[in-house]
Amino acid sequence: MTVSWGAKDPNEVRNVSYSWVGRLNGALIASATLAVEDGTVTLSNVANTTTGISATISGGKDCETATIVSRIVTNEVRPQTLEQVFTLDVRDNASALGPSTSTKRQIIEMAYEECSLSGYEFNVTPEELFSGLRSLDGLMAEWASSSKDLGYNFPATFGGGDLEDVSGIPDAAIRGVAISLAMEIAPKMGKQMSAESRARLTKSMSVINALCAKRVSMGWARSTVAGAGNRRWGWGVPYGSPFMPTGRRRC
Repeated sequence: MTVSWGAKDPNEVRNVSYSWVGRLNGALIASATLAVEDGTVTLSNVANTTTGISATISGGKDCETATIVSRIVTNEVRPQTLEQVFTLDVRDNASALGPSTSTKRQIIEMAYEECSLSGYEFNVTPEELFSGLRSLDGLMAEWASSSKDLGYNFPATFGGGDLEDVSGIPDAAIRGVAISLAMEIAPKMGKQMSAESRARLTKSMSVINALCAKRVSMGWARSTVAGAGNRRWGWGVPYGSPFMPTGRRRC
């Protein structure tokens, strides 16, 4: 199970964190490490609490995907060693999808609130919460296979995981995901979404589409001058076209 930390510009310095609560099953972290296993990004300020880890990430080279791995040991009588892999894309002029601080429970509760079933006023049963968790897994799997991959923290098996697992979804997309989930679960309760909810969904989906927009990889234009450093030489004189090959990719 890999968690995406989005994309960063090589010059950007970013704080990241990860909550292990959903995988600890009541245990606590006795020791933890966080290390770069592939890529040129640099980690600093690495720290952990009894339930999570955090660090500051800087550097990296354009067009690389860094792999960062956290390993923890629990404080149980029979300690477990758990591992979590993170990926981080480094792209010039990239803007990250944004911080992700929500849990899956929060998204599901927001969906039920959108269906006018606030947990403070109605009893949302544990069965309904876990049904919502399965629906969320399914919805995010559909989106990930299309053009809306939000970096969702998928469980090892469909419907598995825990309500307290970090969602991996950027905070800017939470409302759109919650309303979309509400659209999925409302018919099961014999409810219909209001016109106001549909209007909010339209606005939120435009934000999600903007977050997920991919920069197109382009070749050099036919008129791009190669420059003196890119000339081909033979017998002491330059030869061939003075322009960049159109098939060469920038990234």
